[in-house]
Amino acid sequence: MAYQTTYRSTYRGSRRRRRRRNSHYGVLIALILLIIIAVPVAFHIVKGISGAIFGGSQNQLVYQIDNTRAYQDGKTVDLGAAAPFRSTTGVAYAPLDSLCGNLGVELNWDSAGTSATLTYKKDTASLKVGSTSMTYNGEAKTLAGAPETKEGVTFVPVKDVCQAFSWQVGEVGEDQGDLVIISQSKKELDEVKTGKIAAEALAVLGPSEKQVTTGSVVMRTDSDKLIADGEAREMAEETGKRGSAAIEVDGVRYVPLKAAVAALGGTASYDGSNQWTIECNGISSTIQNSGKAKVNGEHVKGDNIQTYQDEESGKFYVSAQLFAALTGKNYSDLGDGAYAFTAMSLDGFDSQKAYLKNNMTAGLTQAIGGDIPDADVYVALTFDDGPTGSTGEYPSGMTSYLLDGLKERGAHATFFMCGYRLKDFNSHCSRYLAEGHELGNHTMNHPMEMLPALSEEGIREEVESNSQLIEQYCGARPTVMRPVGGAYDEKVQAVMKELGLPIINWEVDTLDWKTKTNPDSVKQNILDQVHDGSIVLMHDLYTGTIEGVLAAIDELQSRTDKTYAFVTVSELAAVKGVTLEPGQVYTNIE
Repeated sequence: MAYQTTYRSTYRGSRRRRRRRNSHYGVLIALILLIIIAVPVAFHIVKGISGAIFGGSQNQLVYQIDNTRAYQDGKTVDLGAAAPFRSTTGVAYAPLDSLCGNLGVELNWDSAGTSATLTYKKDTASLKVGSTSMTYNGEAKTLAGAPETKEGVTFVPVKDVCQAFSWQVGEVGEDQGDLVIISQSKKELDEVKTGKIAAEALAVLGPSEKQVTTGSVVMRTDSDKLIADGEAREMAEETGKRGSAAIEVDGVRYVPLKAAVAALGGTASYDGSNQWTIECNGISSTIQNSGKAKVNGEHVKGDNIQTYQDEESGKFYVSAQLFAALTGKNYSDLGDGAYAFTAMSLDGFDSQKAYLKNNMTAGLTQAIGGDIPDADVYVALTFDDGPTGSTGEYPSGMTSYLLDGLKERGAHATFFMCGYRLKDFNSHCSRYLAEGHELGNHTMNHPMEMLPALSEEGIREEVESNSQLIEQYCGARPTVMRPVGGAYDEKVQAVMKELGLPIINWEVDTLDWKTKTNPDSVKQNILDQVHDGSIVLMHDLYTGTIEGVLAAIDELQSRTDKTYAFVTVSELAAVKGVTLEPGQVYTNIE
C-alpha cells in the first residue's frame, strides 16, 4: 500500500507538472500569434503616423504626358481615354477627376459643370473652366493656363493646382520619360528622389513618346516605304528605281534587306554565292542564304529568325525579327500589318504602340502595283469629277469606256472622284485598282465656293467622308487628293497633312472643261505640252476628253524618237524617287 500511495502521489504530481508545462506552451504560442498579427498592424500605424508627421511617400501620383495610364504607389492607374497633355506653351495638364480621386481630394461641381471646388482636409480651392483665376482659402491665385474640357473631361494645369495645396511637384523631361511627379509628402522632391520615383514609374508606364520615336523605324506589309526620324523613305535597291515592299509569307513578316538597309543609310552587299554583308547603324552583320546570321560576330537566335528568297524578282528578304537584330532594335507588332523597330522594348506598353500606329504610319502608302515600262518620258494622266455613267454614245458607262481604252494601251491614270457621283455610278469600281489605276479624292460634294472658303471642320468633312465612300466602293482609301479648282491655302494643307493626303494639282491643262466635245483640242494640248514628269488635268465627264486622250496616247506611243509611259501620280513619284508628302502641293514630278 505504501508503494501504491507513493506511486499515485508521484503520478499525480507528474500530471500536474505536465499540465503546467502545456499551459506555458499555450501561452507562448498565443504570444507568438499575437506578435505576428500585431507587428504589421503596428508597422502600418507607425508608418502612417510618421508619414503624417515627417512626410511619408505613400501618397505619390505620377502622370506621363499622352499616356492613358498613371502610376501610384507601385500600381497602374487607368485614366480611360483622358491622357495628360502639354499645352503649346509647355504647361502640363492632367484630368481633374483623376487628380482628385487618387489624392484624396473631395471634388464638387456646380450644376453647369464649368466650375469646381476642391477640398483637402481644411483647405479649399475653387477654379473655373476657361479662367486662369483660382481662389485658395479665399486668396486669389493665377494659373499658368486655364482649365479646359476635352470630350467631356476637364483638365487642369497640374503643377499650379498641386502647389496650391503645398504638395511637391517635379517634372522629368520628354527625353527622360516626360513625367509629372506629385507627392503629398512635406519632404522636398530632390534630384535623387525624383530619379528613383521616375525609374519606378517608367518600369510600369514605359518610355515617353519622344523616347519611342527617337531612332524608331515603322513599316507596314505591302508598303514600299518606311518611316525613320519622322519621315517617309522609299525602300529601293537603287536610286531612281521603284520601291521594294515589305511582305508576309506563311504568317511571317519579311523586310526587303538591301532596300530597307539603304533607306536607313546603310549598305547590304552580296558575295554572289551565299552570304550578305551588312553595315547599318554602326552594326556589322552577315547573313547566309540559309538564314544563319551573325551580328557583331555573335550568332542570332530567337523565334522567326529566317530569310526568304523571291524566285521571280530575285529579291532577298529577312524576317522582321532578324531585321531588328541587324539594326540593334526591338521588334513590336502595332496591328493592322504595321510594326515598329524601337530602341526600347514596347512589350506590355500598349499606349506607346498605339501612339506609333496613329502618328507614324500615315506615310506608309501602298506599294505601286502593276508593271511600269522603261521609258524616256513618264506622264501622269489625271481625271477629275467622275465617275460618269451611261450615255447614248456610251451605254455601258463613260468611265467604263475610258477604262477599256486605257487598258488596251497599257496606260494607268489617277481618278480624282467626287462622292456624290460615286454614289450614283459605281458598278465599275472594282476595276480601278485591279487595272493599275490610283484612287484620288476630289471632295464629296465638289463645293463651288472651294475649300479655302470652308472651315477646317468643313474641309475635313468634305474630304474624309469621301475617302470613306471611296474605300466602301473601291476597296481602299484614296492615296492622293485634288482640291476643287486646285484652290488651297495653309488651312487646306494643314487638314490634308492631318489626313495623310498629298495635294496633286497639274502642269498641263487640256482645257477640256471649255471645249467639252472637241477631242482634237484635248489631243493637241497634250501633244504640245507634255514632257517627262508632267501631270495632266482632264475631266471624267466629256466625250471630247475620252476620244482626245486616247488619240494622244496613240500618237505619243507611235513616236520613234522617244518612248512614253502613262502612269499614275504615285507611280510617277516612285519612278523619280520622290516621296509624296501629306499636305504638300505638287504640279509636276521631275
